[in-house]
Formats: sequence, structure tokens, C-alpha cells
Amino acid sequence: MGSYSPLAWLVVTPVVTAPLTAVLVFGFAQELSARELGLPVWRNELIPATLHYFDFWQTALLLIGPGLVLNLLVVLWFFQRSGYMRVAAALALVLALVRTVGVLFLFFAIAQSDLIIHDGQLLMRIEVERTGFLALEPRASTREALVRLPLMMWLFGAFAWGPSVLAWGLFNLGMERFLPHLKPPQGRQAGTPRGWGGFFERRQRSSDMA
Repeated sequence: MGSYSPLAWLVVTPVVTAPLTAVLVFGFAQELSARELGLPVWRNELIPATLHYFDFWQTALLLIGPGLVLNLLVVLWFFQRSGYMRVAAALALVLALVRTVGVLFLFFAIAQSDLIIHDGQLLMRIEVERTGFLALEPRASTREALVRLPLMMWLFGAFAWGPSVLAWGLFNLGMERFLPHLKPPQGRQAGTPRGWGGFFERRQRSSDMA
């Protein structure tokens, strides 16, 4: 699979989405006041961990928005005439959805965070353990909770990035094995003009030589 393929696009997008996600989270994510909501601040007396609350929809959009936009650009390859490239676009679309929406679900399934409904509002609850020097402070700061959000998403996203690399590297072999009738698009042959201008220039040179 060449460099200009939807699978190659998925391999390189984290270079942009990872720092952009951090900028958006630190710039726009806002912690909700637990005391105003009437929610607990501590997990319990036995576990020294503070609880931080964020609006789910706003925070989720900040976390997966950059990846959702850039990764879903693979749909542009569906407009290719080559069936080979359209198959690659379909596979890339599945991987893109897993890397964006799927990683978010994995985040809540494994990480120290969960979703709660309070007064009809869907909230994201982040737990920050109070260990080491943090245990000396009365409560973890909002910054510490915000750091936890992109770091955990990057961790789970790295595991989802691995299959994208494998798919990019093994796609040609898989197509030869399962869809041998579809051939990869060929590059420009030697002497073939790059566009109509080059075509007329070549015709003119041929006429002059004759």
C-alpha cells in the first residue's frame, strides 16, 4: 500500500491529533463544582482519591473531536475509481471509528473514571489518587484531573494505533490472498504526461522532431 493511501493517513494523523487534543482539553474543559452539585469530593475514607466532575458531551467532544475529524477523512478515498482503494477506505473507516469512539468507551471501561447521571445531566467523573506528595495536599487540583484525561486517551489510543500500522503494512498481502482480482493502482508510467499541458507539450516535441 502506497504512501498516499487511507491506511497511511491513519498512521500519521496522531502527529496532529495528540497535541491538538491536549490544547483543546487544557483550553476549554471546565470542571464542575462538586459542592454546588451536591456530589462527593472524596471516593471514601479508606481510599485517598479525589473526584472531579466534567460535562460529558463537552469533554468527550474535546477528547475525540480532532481524531474524529481527521481520521474520518478516509471517506474521501471512496471517490476513487479503483476498487482496490475503496476496499482500503472501508477498512480504514472501521479502524478510524475504533480509534475514536471505541477508545472513548475503553477509557471508561478500564481507566479510573466513569459516567454518572445527576439531575438529568450526564457527567464524567475522574478519580485522582492521593499518593506520594499529592497526599499532603487537601485535594487534587483541576489541572491534575485535566492531565489525566488526554494521557489516558493517548495510552489507549496507542494500542488502537498498532492495528492501523499492521493493516497498512499487510494490506497488499491480504488483498492478494482474498481479493486477487482487484489490483492496486499503478503509478505514472515513464514518459506519461502529468496533465493535459504535458500531453500537448509532448505532442509538440514529437512534431518538431519529425
